[in-house]
Amino acid sequence: MLGMMGLLPFFAGILWHMLGSMGVLMRLRIWLGVLVLLLSGAGSLAQSEYFPPGTLAADPSDQEFLSTWYTQQFDALQEPSLWALSKAQREQSYRFVWLRTFHHPVAIRIDLRADGTSRLTTKMTSGAGGYKPGHLVQNDKSTLTKAQTELFLKKIEGNKFWDLEGIEKSTPGNDGAQWIIEGVKNGKYHVVTRWTPRDGPIRAIGLFMLQDLAKLKIPNDEMY
Repeated sequence: MLGMMGLLPFFAGILWHMLGSMGVLMRLRIWLGVLVLLLSGAGSLAQSEYFPPGTLAADPSDQEFLSTWYTQQFDALQEPSLWALSKAQREQSYRFVWLRTFHHPVAIRIDLRADGTSRLTTKMTSGAGGYKPGHLVQNDKSTLTKAQTELFLKKIEGNKFWDLEGIEKSTPGNDGAQWIIEGVKNGKYHVVTRWTPRDGPIRAIGLFMLQDLAKLKIPNDEMY
C-alpha cells in the first residue's frame, strides 16, 4: 500500500498529461475521479496483471495509466487475466469489456469447449466506467450451442480480429466509452481497444456479443 501511495504523484502526472486536450472542468473531474480509484484500490492493483507492456499505448506512461484504470474495473468485475491464461491454455477465449463513462461497466466472456460449444459469462458492476467501478451486481453463465459458437467465430474471423491494430491512433473525447476486446488462441493473446466506435470491426464484434449472445437490453441513450 505504501509503495502505491508513493507512486500517486506519478500517476497523477500521467493522467493530467493524457487529458491535455480536454476542457479544464472535464480534466479536473476525470483527474479527481481516477485518483479516487487509485486511492481506494491501491492495495489490489499489484495483484492482477491483465495486459502485456505496450499493448494499450505506445508511451509507457500512457500504458501505465490505462492499465491502472482497466485493472480497477476488471478486478471489480471479478474477471481473470486472459493474458495469464494464454500462457497455460490452448482453448480459445474472448472477452468484451465495455467501460461507459456514466453507466455500468459490462464484461462478456466466451470460453470455447472441446465439443464445439462454449460458455457465456455476462457480468455487470454497480458503478460507472469513468468513475468508481462499484460491486458486482450481475454474474450470469449459460451455454452457447455449437451453431451459436460457430456464428461467433465467423464474426471474429470476418472482422479480422487477430489482424487488427491493438492501439487506437485517435485521441479519446470528453465522454464516451472504451470498447476493449481480448482474445486467446493457441497460446497467443491479443487485445484491441477503441474509444466510442461508431462503426468498424470492434463495434460489430462488441454489439454481437452484447445483443445477439448476452441478450442485454440497453436503452438507446446508453448505447455509446
